[in-house]
Amino acid sequence: MPRIKLANWHGDRAPGEEIEVDAANLKGLQRDGMVAEVLGYDNGGVLEPGATVATNDTGEPEAVEPAPPTEGRRKR
Repeated sequence: MPRIKLANWHGDRAPGEEIEVDAANLKGLQRDGMVAEVLGYDNGGVLEPGATVATNDTGEPEAVEPAPPTEGRRKR
């Protein structure tokens, strides 16, 4: 189950509190802007970092450039 840090109040849970949610609730909370950070996924007691930041060989975060626009018709 994913472990997250809350960005806003969620029921009786305060901002900054860490909770475990299932994958469906994680998507909904991210859509609503309630997730400050995905801390990782619990795999039998071993937490793996979520795919929120790209890292280089030294383990430091690196900038991720947005994908270039696709060719085709443009909206007016």
